[in-house]
Amino acid sequence: MEIKKNIENLSVEIIDIKLDTSTIPSIKEAKLVYINGKSKLVTDIGRYDSNYRSPYQIKLNDVPLLQAKIPNCPTCCSLLATGYGIENANCEELLDIQENINSNYISLEKSIRDIEPLLTLFETGFYLIADAICYPTDGDKNFFWNIPNKLEKENYFEYIYGQPVYLYPTQTTDSYDKNRVEYYIDKFIELDDSSPRTIVYNFTDYINFIIDGHHKACASALLGEPLRCILIIPAIVTKYYNVLEEKNETYLDFSSIKVSQAEIPEKYLPFVKEKRFKSKKKEIIIEDGSLNKREWEKEYLDSVKNYINLYNYLKIIDILRKEKININNNLMEEYLSNFDLVSQNKMKKIIYKLKLFDMERSEA
Repeated sequence: MEIKKNIENLSVEIIDIKLDTSTIPSIKEAKLVYINGKSKLVTDIGRYDSNYRSPYQIKLNDVPLLQAKIPNCPTCCSLLATGYGIENANCEELLDIQENINSNYISLEKSIRDIEPLLTLFETGFYLIADAICYPTDGDKNFFWNIPNKLEKENYFEYIYGQPVYLYPTQTTDSYDKNRVEYYIDKFIELDDSSPRTIVYNFTDYINFIIDGHHKACASALLGEPLRCILIIPAIVTKYYNVLEEKNETYLDFSSIKVSQAEIPEKYLPFVKEKRFKSKKKEIIIEDGSLNKREWEKEYLDSVKNYINLYNYLKIIDILRKEKININNNLMEEYLSNFDLVSQNKMKKIIYKLKLFDMERSEA
């Protein structure tokens, strides 16, 4: 379904196909979207340094929002640094959507329509846009906004990948407003699942950076609850060799969600192309960012205790993946009444799932 095209041929189109998001339990609903964009929010990659790490920046209107050094080795640690403040990117599109994104959540499709001016800033390509939950921490003992400005190690666990639930800031702490946080605390308590969403963009397997909604994330932290988000994941076009059929198959990879080329409507097939980075010879100097400028209150620093860290999150995801399990009252009563070893293991999985995603009930 085409939402809108303007005279510049910019477009945001929702592609009507069914997506299997079971590999990312934190996603409640997702849509596949094709964007013909302005390429104002871009990834800039430079040549490898002596440690075989490539300097990497995500920029909006040429202002770095996030900086990193990504290793050539997939199991090695990356280094992350803050950028220079999204409020300094002079982004009129973000201002244009403020009223809509701060209103009550209605549906994923409406949210996509509401943020269309922002989406047209992206590079042309396929994106998965989801209603999901995230945690206002970096997954490693830090409140999401209380992170170092300089390059620091970010741990990755490659045996399970693609769980985009942790957050990284893009706004300077000069923008922090206690009254705004209290406003969202009241909103979240009043509206629950209809609360306004935070907009986040998946930078890598576990980390999303916040495009809009830092005060919402603060409110969520003080409440000790998961943060409701509109999650944007860019596609990576990959090819796999099918041994049985002896041929290559092309997929759109969205973190750990795969969409086969065979599922994509014919009109979009010409756009399914592997992205070629031509900037490997570029020299990119990463200087310390400037986001975190304040001493955070103890209540924020302690809020991370309410959220599961990356290591334990992945252990639970591993358990849930090995055996998918439905959650309903009848099933739990059955396991509790017949509390043998098998039932105990089933109940452990249910408790993990309920604890992880803060659900009263869920159909897995």
